[in-house]
Amino acid sequence: MNVSNPVESDKPPPKRKPIWPWLVLLVLTLAIIYIHHRISLIIDDLAQMAGDFTQLLRWIMAKLEG
Repeated sequence: MNVSNPVESDKPPPKRKPIWPWLVLLVLTLAIIYIHHRISLIIDDLAQMAGDFTQLLRWIMAKLEG
């Protein structure tokens, strides 16, 4: 005799959790890290440029005075 439980056979198979939210989170995290790195480089370049500009103005003032 085949005895099967109708309650167990009516259950659908367990659903797999979707992977796309994790992929979106990974892409956003990598983008944020990249943007942070680029902004840091831009700020460093601006700080260097400010120093160079100050040095240029001092050189010009020295040439005008002497």
